[in-house]
Amino acid sequence: MGGKTDLDRVVAYIPAEWKKELEQWAKEDERSVSWVVGKLIDKALQERRKEQNPEKIVNLR
Repeated sequence: MGGKTDLDRVVAYIPAEWKKELEQWAKEDERSVSWVVGKLIDKALQERRKEQNPEKIVNLR
């Protein structure tokens, strides 16, 4: 796991119980917590884009 990436880093403070739940989710999916959080952010941003501009759906990845 790990290594160099062209992705930017974001730091967030969350409740300990959220962290535990994210760690369990990541473990079950054999992924990192960072990957799980990134996917959640991606999904939220896509939904927000649809709400703001429903006639033009954009995937900026």
